[in-house]
Amino acid sequence: MHRLLCLALTAALASLHGVCDAFVTNHHGAVTKSTNSKLQSQILDFIEPSTGVEVKLIGAMHYNPASIQLATDTINQLEKEGKLGSIIIESCDIRWKTLENEFVQDQLMSEMRAAHDLGLLYERPVVLGDQRINITVSQLKNGAKEAVLDLVQPWNGGWNRLYDSVSSARKEAVPLGEGFLGINSFLDPKLMTAAPVSLLKYPLSYFVRSPVFSIIVLCFFILFGGDDANALSDLTPTDLAESIFFSALETVIFARIFLKELLAERNEILAENIFEQCRNYAANEGNVWDKLFQPAGDKSNGAIYAPDSVVGNSAEEGKVVVAVLGLAHCNGIKKIMTEK
Repeated sequence: MHRLLCLALTAALASLHGVCDAFVTNHHGAVTKSTNSKLQSQILDFIEPSTGVEVKLIGAMHYNPASIQLATDTINQLEKEGKLGSIIIESCDIRWKTLENEFVQDQLMSEMRAAHDLGLLYERPVVLGDQRINITVSQLKNGAKEAVLDLVQPWNGGWNRLYDSVSSARKEAVPLGEGFLGINSFLDPKLMTAAPVSLLKYPLSYFVRSPVFSIIVLCFFILFGGDDANALSDLTPTDLAESIFFSALETVIFARIFLKELLAERNEILAENIFEQCRNYAANEGNVWDKLFQPAGDKSNGAIYAPDSVVGNSAEEGKVVVAVLGLAHCNGIKKIMTEK
């Protein structure tokens, strides 16, 4: 049954790709654009201050063909110019192992898989730079618990703590203004045109990795998630007010864990792993003898390289460190790396 579902979904994906191909043909214009403009459609390009190494953050809508093309074109262009350094992808070793599946690799190609495969092809270091998923899940549970406790304790300063937490996390995780990605980056026509592929592939990737759990969740929503139309029409003003109130509470809890645990805290880990790779490509400012006798090797601390990847090498200079990430992470990571 699992194989039959995969075959059926493969056919659906093929048809969606056919629709999107006409809109995702060439991003070379964005890649080779004049360096006078450091802000491209879904790319943040800046210099890491302490090492002087150039960093490119490629923002992606996961599994979107337009994002896959952008990541591919950018990496190919840097390799052609001889500037390609390390590639950091938004995954951890635990999550990456679950993607070692033939169907996932062939039919559920993502921007991270495309970047990984090019890194191996060009023999560049590929780093699994995200926080480990077990830690993220634990922090999500703790964050949700803290948010609920703050909600039910307004007399004990709970609402103020919740407001401060959401406000602080928003400023750190989603900075706005000049030099950051704006709303146009998220609403790019090519990205939006290919969005149906993402909407199918993203949940499908979870189904392929955990079919039993996915079926249980789907059945739960089918059995309990739908509201009867007649019941909705019979709602009294009081019922409607209660529904709106509880929806608002759910939104506040979601905002808390999304901004803090899913974005801000993971941004710190991703930024640290990007910085550690920058250390490998920093210019050696010592004298000739220091350069001659200083041993080359991986200067990064705690880097987790993808299977079969080469490791970083501090003998190289003038390279660009590339990170392929979800769009929502880019602004926060740039803020961390350029201001802290």
